[in-house]
Amino acid sequence: MSDFKRKLDQMMGDTSEQERRIKQRVHESLRISKKRFSWQVPVVTAAIAVVALFLFITFNPLEQLSSNEGPEIPYDPLDDLAQISALQKKKQLSEIDYEQFATLPQFDQVDGLNYVDSEAFSLKGSSSTFHTVIERKTNLYDGTVYKAGDIVRTMTNTTSHLPTYADAYYEIIAVPGDRVLLKNGQLEVNGKPLKSKIIERYKEQGVTIVGGYDQLLNAREYFLLNHFPASETVQAGTITPVHKIYGEVVGLATEENTESIYLTKGQMDTYNPEQYFDLFLYNSLFGEGDLAQSLIDSSTSFSQTNRLGELFLEAAYRKVSPISDNEVEIRYQYGRAGVSEYVFYMTQQPNTGSWIVSE
Repeated sequence: MSDFKRKLDQMMGDTSEQERRIKQRVHESLRISKKRFSWQVPVVTAAIAVVALFLFITFNPLEQLSSNEGPEIPYDPLDDLAQISALQKKKQLSEIDYEQFATLPQFDQVDGLNYVDSEAFSLKGSSSTFHTVIERKTNLYDGTVYKAGDIVRTMTNTTSHLPTYADAYYEIIAVPGDRVLLKNGQLEVNGKPLKSKIIERYKEQGVTIVGGYDQLLNAREYFLLNHFPASETVQAGTITPVHKIYGEVVGLATEENTESIYLTKGQMDTYNPEQYFDLFLYNSLFGEGDLAQSLIDSSTSFSQTNRLGELFLEAAYRKVSPISDNEVEIRYQYGRAGVSEYVFYMTQQPNTGSWIVSE
């Protein structure tokens, strides 16, 4: 013990406990100061990161938070649907320029998966009566069968919020896997404004694209626009399932020169059973229906009436097998577990040689 300590103890008594408390306070003060200093470092670091993120998003808008912005006011199709339906009823929705088809190849024979569109038209400089040739696709449900720019025919389909019509020609704009954003008349595909001839045509003719989408097209969906819009109209941007698209425009046929079951109704006794079946479907869908009635067994109830369109375009999925000399089986096989098959029978009539359909 030092002299100073001894003298201090003599004057004031034992000061050990007081010294211990003073040391403890000094120690605690130093520890708090150290914590405060270490707390400031991550706060400054975090602030720098926040500023950097803000600047990054400022210079890269839309692409960062497009799917996480929360609910918005949804698109209401009712008014647009009313306008489109009114135009369609007055035949003012489309202005088909058939001259655009003049450069397509002309078919001498139309068979197999190709068929003749029922609409007839003329072309300048020719006395022939023309029809477009439409190609049904193989692997319809197993791959991407159309590409952007293809011109197609569709069913009249009003089950989606904006319709397509059988008497219009449509252009494929986006295919499965593409992301479509359509808002306030502005169309983007895969994050970029669409630039194509059809968009230029829409702008030149004062055509407005209506619809509301922010959607990734699934494996069986295509985005369509009317290829021949009438000027100063509203046109539906429509997401259409592949089984509502009748096929692609691939050429021209003429009533005067092209051989086809869809144009020539003479010598039907030379048609094979599958041709009769196709003719039955075709006439049921596009014709007057009178021929179709003569090609179906009147004693049976045909239960697949609501699937006639699909059965027609799914021709690549069917197989014809003979049962006897005057009967064959037509079976639709899709090659997927759990997917129903469809079976039909064709029976040859002894008095006419024609074939009729039954289930």
